[in-house]
Amino acid sequence: MVTPEAKPQCSVTALPWPSTDLAPVMALHGANSKTLGPFPVGAFEEYAQKRQILVAWSPCGDVLGYLLYRISRQRASIVHLCVDPAHRAGGIAQRLVDALKIITKHLTGVGLRCRQDNYAKLLWPRMGFAAMGRKPGRGRDGHELTFWWFDHGHPDLLSNKPTEDRRSCVVIDANVFFDLKGSEGRKGEESQALLADWVQGAIELHVTKETHNEIERATDKKTHAESRAHATRYPTLATDDKIFQRICQELKPLFPNKSNLRDSADLRQIAYAIAGGALFFATRDETLISRCDSLYDTYGIHVLAPGELIRRLDMLEREEEYRPARVHGSRLRTCALTAEHLDDTVKAFVRCTTEKQNEFRREVLHWVGRPRSAQTNLLADSDGKPVLLTVLDQESPGVLAVPLLRTTRHPLSGTLLRSFLRSALDLANKDKRLLVSIPDVAVDDPTRAALREFAFSLENEKWVKITKRTLGDFESLHALVGAAATLGLGKQIVESARQAVDAAKANGGAERTAVLESFFWPAKLLTDSLPVFIIPIRAEWAQHFFDEQLGSELLFGLREELHLGVEGVYYRSPKQSHLSAPARILWYVSQGHAKRGSKSIKACSRLDSIEIGDAEEIYRRYRRLGVYTRRDVLNAVKGKPSRDLMALRFSMTERFTTPVNVPKLDPLGLRGPFMSPRRISAEQFASIYSIGFDMAP
Repeated sequence: MVTPEAKPQCSVTALPWPSTDLAPVMALHGANSKTLGPFPVGAFEEYAQKRQILVAWSPCGDVLGYLLYRISRQRASIVHLCVDPAHRAGGIAQRLVDALKIITKHLTGVGLRCRQDNYAKLLWPRMGFAAMGRKPGRGRDGHELTFWWFDHGHPDLLSNKPTEDRRSCVVIDANVFFDLKGSEGRKGEESQALLADWVQGAIELHVTKETHNEIERATDKKTHAESRAHATRYPTLATDDKIFQRICQELKPLFPNKSNLRDSADLRQIAYAIAGGALFFATRDETLISRCDSLYDTYGIHVLAPGELIRRLDMLEREEEYRPARVHGSRLRTCALTAEHLDDTVKAFVRCTTEKQNEFRREVLHWVGRPRSAQTNLLADSDGKPVLLTVLDQESPGVLAVPLLRTTRHPLSGTLLRSFLRSALDLANKDKRLLVSIPDVAVDDPTRAALREFAFSLENEKWVKITKRTLGDFESLHALVGAAATLGLGKQIVESARQAVDAAKANGGAERTAVLESFFWPAKLLTDSLPVFIIPIRAEWAQHFFDEQLGSELLFGLREELHLGVEGVYYRSPKQSHLSAPARILWYVSQGHAKRGSKSIKACSRLDSIEIGDAEEIYRRYRRLGVYTRRDVLNAVKGKPSRDLMALRFSMTERFTTPVNVPKLDPLGLRGPFMSPRRISAEQFASIYSIGFDMAP
């Protein structure tokens, strides 16, 4: 027996015809005909003529194994997979099947039927196949055959349908799957809570190929049939086989018990979830949950018990999208991409796309070769692992184009993607460009979700957004739409934008006005329908959220990551009940040295929501979006964690270029200091905002 450490060298090719090498192939079949069944010489010759026999050769020209397949109805079917017994632990079968996957990539997939008592039934899950059902065999014993299927993942009509579904993808482990099928007891109840209406509105449950394989292990026919029927209720997570196989290898150190069937199944379940881009993996397996930190740090996937997932659902969804990341003066670094690092970069990003490596390389090289008109930047983490690849093309007047936007499967990719989008909008405003345009080619689903959050619209295979820092009325927004139309904004988007402006003008409540401002961000409407509050914030908190001037003076402990985040949470006493959301916030830095910019308004944010509740619970839910420590929270409620605390959830913060100090506020009828939130008029807001960004009156 050849051990995995001594795998034989081999090459895999299709058997040529005519060929004298058919004889050793047939001899190998003859030695294993008890398992493979009879197969006449004429049939071997027919398959050889069609070049549908793959052979694994040793360096000496010996036949180590062969795979015989047929093609029908746009799918391949494995007829024989046979490896010389002396080499069955050497990866020969894997090499043969991998070669078949490449050859049949244009087909829908590869299938086969295998007896339940065949040792090879343990092989197919490792190769990425899923057990899709059973049927009685045609032999005298009527032994059941399992149908195994490997899908090449080609899009169909349904997969091309546009969707607005923003539910988070949750992969359920086999134990949770069987709970949902109808297990009783407390553990079953915990899992079944995932089916509550409010939970289903936020998540979409998926199974993996390995779930089908675990169903196949049921010995009771009734249980097997019921489980197979229940599995049809959940979509099977689509995955790229190469990514799945690579992740399986990477995960092996976390699953050292290779001979344990349970550990092997767990490894494949997690690998499928990661390869399919799932955000969450729900399981009751305590061993898996104990590995959650390592899996999250490496792959950005949360492994949680069903009850914990439900308890933390809102926080976790937002955390994944806006997880703070340190950039300035920290572990992450950005640089212009050069031809010297081109190949490594292409390999890193092409793994996460459906593009061919040569085509993607030509695309990147095209932009790298235009340094005067385009900026090609690479953002990597402290270990040099690429996270974000972007190109900014400023050649078209009035338009900032982003012809290339790619992320890797990195825990920080969602945060850095959103940070880049906000920076692109800021750059467009700085350069007086009215449109930001991003082609939809090869943009993945997480990127599309981020684009929708920033109010980009898709038309003619391009994502576009109007952006201009301006203060005005509804007619000024109509003028922006007209100007954007001359730059190539699509007719459908133009009409939708005009209708939205007219609807807000006719019935412009706070909600509708906030949505409209999001569409035109950072444009601001001069209307009192959207409240504006000056909210004081102490310098030690402001330096983490937005005050770069104060933050740059702090040598240790600076939460620079909050500068990058699109969203944040600030805690206050709930006594100021006159606050409401949605609204605008003007941040007044209340304490510190005036010469360094304190006692002034330094930033503007959107106030998205307000939540009041038990201080311990509020802190637990939002601790990753806020700057307070648990000690700070306890101090705020005088050491009583059950007291109420107010959480102000804000986003899209704009840092003023010129702080607006108290003397500048006096002529506006606003006398400081500001010890508590104060509502101001639209006119007062317009004056402060104009001073903050040096805008002409």
